[in-house]
Parts: sequence; C-alpha cells; structure tokens
Amino acid sequence: MSKKAFFPCAGFGKRMGEWTTSLPKPLLRIHNIPLIYYSLFHAKNWGVQEAIANTHYLGEKIETELENFPDFPLKFSAETAEILGTGGGIRTAIERYWSLQDEFLVLNPDFILFPDVSFSPWPSEEEKKDFDCILYLGEVPKDASYTGLSLENERVHFSPGGYFYLGLSWMKAKVLSDLEPDQPYDLADTFRRLSDQDRLGGKIFPGTFLDLGEREFYELHKDTDFSDRLPPSWGEFSKDKGRFSS
Repeated sequence: MSKKAFFPCAGFGKRMGEWTTSLPKPLLRIHNIPLIYYSLFHAKNWGVQEAIANTHYLGEKIETELENFPDFPLKFSAETAEILGTGGGIRTAIERYWSLQDEFLVLNPDFILFPDVSFSPWPSEEEKKDFDCILYLGEVPKDASYTGLSLENERVHFSPGGYFYLGLSWMKAKVLSDLEPDQPYDLADTFRRLSDQDRLGGKIFPGTFLDLGEREFYELHKDTDFSDRLPPSWGEFSKDKGRFSS
C-alpha cells in the first residue's frame, strides 16, 4: 500500500482579508514561497507517494500552481457547488480517487511545522491495531482560542485540557465510511466519535510550529526565512525553481 496524504485546501478565502482577493490562502507566500509547499515538503520527506488536495475558493489557481508538482502524483478534488468541510471533503476525495481500505496523513497547510529530525508521523503496526486515527498535538499557547483537548494514555478526549490539534494526523479511510460523499461534514464530529470509542490516539508533536491561518499571524511572518528551522533538505527543495510555477 502506497503512502498517501490529503491536503485540505478548500476554504472561503475570507479570514485573510485583502491578501486573498486574488489568491487562495494556500498560495500566499512565506519568504516568497507559497504556503502549501511547506506541507508538500514534509510529505515528501515522510515518504508520501501520492496525494490529494481539495479546492474551492480560486481552486483553479491551486491546480495551475501544482499541476506539475514533480515529487509525487497530486490529484485535485474540486468542491464547486458548495464547500464540504474537511470531513466531507476527505470523504468525497476518497470516493473519487482512493478506497475506504486506504490510510493516509492529513496535513493542513495553515501550519508550518518544524519537527525534530528523526520524527515520522507514520504509526507502528501496534498503534494501527489500537487506533483508527492519531492526532498530533501542541500545547495551547497563552490567550489562544483553540479547542482544548486532553491526552491520557495516548488517547485524545474532548474535555478541557492543555493541548490542541496541529492539523497533522494519520487516519484510516474507513472511519469516514458512514459519511455520504458530496455532502458537508465537520471532521471534528468524526474525531469526537472515535474518542468516544477509545479509538482516537494522540501524540505530542516533537518540535515547534506556527499557525499562519489567521491574517495577523500571516502578516507577522510572511517575510520570514525559516530555512534554519527546517531539515537540511529544505534548501534543495526551496531553491528548485522548476518546482514552482510562479
């Protein structure tokens, strides 16, 4: 079974104000590199062999930017009639391109991750027996409004706690089998169900991170060079001008 990844890129393009007047958020530039490439870089480092990105607002621009991405096959699941939410978007993409027997990573391009060098998000065979989904968590920053999660015995609970979901997870496609394709669903509802079933795992992300999904944080960091915080292979990846279409 090939290693797969899903990139949630469908949104309304509203939270970033004028920055997304003519560009979808995944293409906003950080140190002159579209944000989505930071997630694509990690996927490549983690051995991903095929992937899907769902799209909505200005989705054709994402497809144009990434249509010749060279590191692994990347398909697009357009949500043209209505936005489906992350749960509905993943379920619909599975129906279009994959199988309910698959498993995959989810990487939210809103986050730039700076993992420890030895980190791999893929679970062990034992963890696959224990869990249907594993969330990577960070400590809730002071004065942040994230949904607080608790972690006990490597299991995530939706009760007040000091952790939040970093937009990186591993999951089995079958956990979405009860959802109907082309219908909107909130992925958090699936997470809650798995938590109730004691099948939602959690791990503290070994490294640091930035959430750039809000305008103020994007504006603060849009000109920052993060090369020294990323693995050495980032240098070759980011300097390969043939990888970027613009």
